[in-house]
Amino acid sequence: MVDKKLEENIKKTKEFIEIWNKFHRIFKNAISENHLTEGKEKEFLSIKSLVNSRYEDLMDSLEVKPLGRFIISPFVYNVLSLEKLSIMSDEKLKIVDKDWKESSKFLDSLFNRLERKKRRIEGFNRFFFVLKKGITKLR
Repeated sequence: MVDKKLEENIKKTKEFIEIWNKFHRIFKNAISENHLTEGKEKEFLSIKSLVNSRYEDLMDSLEVKPLGRFIISPFVYNVLSLEKLSIMSDEKLKIVDKDWKESSKFLDSLFNRLERKKRRIEGFNRFFFVLKKGITKLR
């Protein structure tokens, strides 16, 4: 027996982690570069929008109530463009970096918890398969 909802949640979580990491790379690159192109600006805004929508979708799929959702750095969401990063203080950048790390830990633990649940279900299913096979032989 396969838990389709669990499989879908694992897939969504994995995809979100990939998008989240890409967003972080774009963000970090923007901070370190002096010249920002219009293409990089569009990519940043596009991935930022994708992160927002996928995060909400993931939390809804996992049935996490809004109050229980992990808050992703407000500084990141308040950045309306890459141009605005240049005026962000070093203190805020350190907070954002700390928030990235905490968010990544949260996402990794969420993914690991889903994977453990999947393995438990698979083990449970194997047990009943062997039990059913043994009962069938006894008949």
